[in-house]
Amino acid sequence: MEKIVIDYQYTNYFSARSKAREDVNYIAHKNGFTQFVINTKTTTEQTASNKSVLKKIAYNFRKLFILFGAILSIKRETIVLFQYPFAPFGDFFTLFFCKCLKFKKCNLIIMVHDLVHYRQTKVFDKREIMILNIATKLIVHTSKMEELFKNNGVHTPCELLWLFDYITPEIPNQKSQTSFDIAFAGALDKSIFLREIKRIPYKHISLHLYGNQLQDTSSYPQWMKYVGRFSPENITMLQESWGLSWDGDGIDSLQGVIGNYLKYISPHKVSLYIAAGIPVIISKESALAEYIEKNKLGITIQSLYDIEAVLTALTNSEMQVIRNNVSLMSERLRNGKMLGSIIENM
Repeated sequence: MEKIVIDYQYTNYFSARSKAREDVNYIAHKNGFTQFVINTKTTTEQTASNKSVLKKIAYNFRKLFILFGAILSIKRETIVLFQYPFAPFGDFFTLFFCKCLKFKKCNLIIMVHDLVHYRQTKVFDKREIMILNIATKLIVHTSKMEELFKNNGVHTPCELLWLFDYITPEIPNQKSQTSFDIAFAGALDKSIFLREIKRIPYKHISLHLYGNQLQDTSSYPQWMKYVGRFSPENITMLQESWGLSWDGDGIDSLQGVIGNYLKYISPHKVSLYIAAGIPVIISKESALAEYIEKNKLGITIQSLYDIEAVLTALTNSEMQVIRNNVSLMSERLRNGKMLGSIIENM
């Protein structure tokens, strides 16, 4: 039986924006899937507000034509690994595409990367639910995401990924076991909490920021500095002893739209840190908190005020256990074993 992994051709950004999708393609190929690429430009480029109505209509007809071609090319009863969301096409065309695959009796496995409408509104779009229910199986981030789906009418069986793989040939550098240097990588201008964290009077830690530089760094306290940015594959750039996964508007808890989203997802930056051999610091409210604690891959905190106290309270033996577990998990992520273990026998 033929097995394919579907993705679209898109511009490669200087960020981890496309890294997760590329890794899924690579892991699927290693496990017997043929890559099926649908070539199109992104929705943002073609339906921007400054485009004329006629150009937008023409682009939508082009999307439909492209999808018809793809549907005709896919054989009946094919095992299809589909990466959702299918951004250039939107949920209307994605639903049409998935229904056609189901009509052709394909075994449709949807790998969920993001829930765009829910992330922005805390409410599921009806088409989002319909797409997820067409699938034979869903591969989802965490048990909290699975629970969220069930509570909103998604009845498709789920496989839990927990951590995204992070494919790279690079071997992590040895990290200091006593240092309190903390890395934070991401879209710094969108990380609102960074405007508030500056007022916490840390005495022993140093926070290093990676990403697009913020315009105003003059107000940074001594313990906080911008370091630079790096290619997603170049994990050896991370020299810190800890990696912070936190987002949203507040520093006392996960707040705001993005903070709430962390209560359901597995952030890709957590995989980045662990692949780089760095234990993580995450909120106790996050969907990954239980997994990180159970597998001793870092520490969980209630508030950003707690970081220093929790880190300094760790014993040498506790640190050694965390370091050993992170090292083992790093190897799994860098070799695609998380997703690989789910799809290897499909």
